[in-house]
Amino acid sequence: MNVTLPLDGRLLPQREREWADWLARPHENPLTTRADFSGGEVVLENDLCIYTQDARYADGLPYSGLIVTRRPCQTVFDLTPQEVAAVHTLLAEVRALLAETVRPDGYTVGWNVYPAGGQHIPHVHLHVIPRWKTEASAGAGLRYFLKAARLEAEREAERRREC
Repeated sequence: MNVTLPLDGRLLPQREREWADWLARPHENPLTTRADFSGGEVVLENDLCIYTQDARYADGLPYSGLIVTRRPCQTVFDLTPQEVAAVHTLLAEVRALLAETVRPDGYTVGWNVYPAGGQHIPHVHLHVIPRWKTEASAGAGLRYFLKAARLEAEREAERRREC
């Protein structure tokens, strides 16, 4: 299976528009308050953050979820030391829950930071994606796709130079 993504420079302006739109309407930000997770399920929580498997953000990735801080802040770089510890503690609980219930063979865990990094909602959230050996993309982590895109861009530039 080959996956082709159009990396033509149009994604960043879209992310920047989405970011600006949420900043202009912070009271509507879907990650700001627990009450906004009415379309999803708060699975685990502690005093400083929650874990949700909200279907609005699963994007076809079964059992994936987000750890979201209760305090509104934009990025992982804005977390207090207490929030960092709370996220890490909740991440361990999420892993134990997923290991017990859906038994993944691996995980992809990550932060997107600012629109250039893929973040389009200005509220810190940690993606937790269980992975299985049976997936077509098994073995491909976040950096795999970024490196593949860079390599393809280099090949395309070389083809243009040869013409």
